Amino acid sequence: MYHLHADNTEQLNHALRSKMLAFNAQHFDAERQPLGFKYLDKHGALVAGISAYVFGNWLLISWLWCDESARGNGLAGALLTSLENAAIEQGAVQAQLDTLDFQAKPFYEKRGYHVKYQLDNYPRNGTRYFMEKPLRTA
Repeated sequence: MYHLHADNTEQLNHALRSKMLAFNAQHFDAERQPLGFKYLDKHGALVAGISAYVFGNWLLISWLWCDESARGNGLAGALLTSLENAAIEQGAVQAQLDTLDFQAKPFYEKRGYHVKYQLDNYPRNGTRYFMEKPLRTA
């Protein structure tokens, strides 16, 4: 007999994620390899960074952030280029990311990313874009 319980905790979220990753690992022939770069100021404080995973043939970009005080200096572009080049070295041929309408869609489009699909009215009246880019041609 099973009993339904309400559970809005992060513990449940983490437990389900762990179980799904373990199940999925049985069906994938690749592991997620973490990849990231960062810029620090002269005091060692983070001013910009990018994190991602290489998963088989794919570069899955998680986060790209640049402090407002450092914007306009080319750091984000340099981070993205470094990440893409490192991913290519690890065998990635395609990159994927998502961004919101008030974030960096034009930035990514200038660097060869195109919208694969979008979620309108996200979460209520914005847009979430899922973008891809070929990293190298076969």
